[in-house]
Amino acid sequence: MSDVDLLAVDLILLDLDNTLYNYQTCHAVALEALCEQFGAEFNLGHQQVKNLYSVSRQTVHNTNHGTATSHSRLFYVQYMVEAVTNTTDAGLTLKYYHLYWDTFISKMQLFDDALPFLKNCQNNKVPIVLVTDMTAEVQFLKLRKLDIRQYLSFIVTSEEAGVEKPHPFIFELAISKILKSKKSITNIAVVGDDIKKDIHISSVYSITNYHLPKHA
Repeated sequence: MSDVDLLAVDLILLDLDNTLYNYQTCHAVALEALCEQFGAEFNLGHQQVKNLYSVSRQTVHNTNHGTATSHSRLFYVQYMVEAVTNTTDAGLTLKYYHLYWDTFISKMQLFDDALPFLKNCQNNKVPIVLVTDMTAEVQFLKLRKLDIRQYLSFIVTSEEAGVEKPHPFIFELAISKILKSKKSITNIAVVGDDIKKDIHISSVYSITNYHLPKHA
C-alpha cells in the first residue's frame, strides 16, 4: 500500500477482507473448527460436513445473490442443522455460528504494511472510508479485533447499502458521508484486492490510484 501517493488524493476507499488481513487463512481455521465439532456431534465425517457446508452456502448465495445476506454464516449453519435434524434448532445454529466467528476473529492479524498505511493517511489528513461486503455486525467485530477504528472516518457495509460491490451505490454512499464535512472530492484512491469489485468506482468519480496489495 505504500506506493499510493497520499499527496495526490482527497479520499481513500478501503476494502477490508484480504486487503488489511488474510481472510482465507482465518476462514480455513474457522471452517476446520466448525467441521470438527459439527461432525463429532452428528457422527459425520469431516468431508461430509464440508460438503454440507458447501451445499448450504450455495443455497444461501442463490437465494440472496448480490446482498450481504449471501455471506451470512448464520444461515449457512442454520441450513446445515436443518439438513441433519429436519428442524430449525436456534440453539445449535447459534452455537456453531459463534464457534465459526469466534475462531475466525481470534486468528486475525493485520498485514505488515496495513498499519503504517493507515497511520500515513491519518498523518496526511486523508480520510478513509472502509467499503466492505458482508454483514455490518461481523465487520464491526473484525475492526474491533484489528483495533483500527480510529483511522477510519466512516464504514459502509453492503448490508447498510443494500447492494454489494461493484454496484455504484455502495461507493456513492461512502462518498456522500465524507461530503457532509468536506466540500469537494476530486481524486479518490481505491485500495482493495479485487479488480472487478473495487475498480468499478472509476465509473463514478475520478481515480488517481488503484492499488492491489502485494500480498493479495
